[in-house]
Amino acid sequence: GTPGHPDKRASERAHVTCARLGRRAMSDSDASDDSNISLEDGGFTFTEEAKKIPFRMQQVLLNWVFIVASAALILDFGALQHLLREPVGGADFFAELCNWFGVLSCLAWLLGFAILAHWLHQVGATSMGKAGCYLKLVASVFFNLQPMTGTMGDAMLGGGAGLWWSNLTGILFFHVGNIVSCTDFYLHTPPGAAKKKGWGYHGNLPITAMWIYQAATWFLVGANFLSCSWNGKVGTSFVPTTSLPVVICQVAGGFLLLLGSVVYTIWCDGFRNFNH
Repeated sequence: GTPGHPDKRASERAHVTCARLGRRAMSDSDASDDSNISLEDGGFTFTEEAKKIPFRMQQVLLNWVFIVASAALILDFGALQHLLREPVGGADFFAELCNWFGVLSCLAWLLGFAILAHWLHQVGATSMGKAGCYLKLVASVFFNLQPMTGTMGDAMLGGGAGLWWSNLTGILFFHVGNIVSCTDFYLHTPPGAAKKKGWGYHGNLPITAMWIYQAATWFLVGANFLSCSWNGKVGTSFVPTTSLPVVICQVAGGFLLLLGSVVYTIWCDGFRNFNH
């Protein structure tokens, strides 16, 4: 009878409420699943995204080589500053390793850019992208001349300091190469990159790292230009190598190169995944 109608309406309202709650719960569950899938598919480490990089293990190898090159460069700068602050004939073991740190760093840059050039050809990179790499490959050849001639200690080749012009020439080639590479990324968006996404988006990490590299070489161009002994003559540099501006530029440049190499290694998941 009539007393039953309110119960029926209440039951219907309860049913509708449960249905709405159920749909909301399902929606929340779906969102949670999507979040979990996103995390499992990469998260901060970009594991799944990195697997899509062609010939990924080459990138892992060359970026670890660049990490070694950057770390050796920082040690080279540290040993150089230590050497120049020591009294004549009183250099300690660390200071005497200066040129050897330089040899390790420069050989690593040469090896890394040789592998990078090979990888760029394999993936069909743009002509501008390959040109940027070739400029840096040439730069690494010039880099090697200074520590190698310095290790020889020949007075005709600059003595323990090595050829006076090779480092400045090399860093100019390196810097121009970075500018060309950044321009290439701007004009030709690389596969996986998205201009509307942030600097930390996986596909944009190579672009981020290249801009870090360019920032590094701005500092290193400054350091080399300020401290260059023009024509190999003592006292012809704009400021002493031990001056604060040169030290700041060396430290900033070295650590930015290391940071850029680390970003590239994160991009290819080179800290976690060493399998094909």
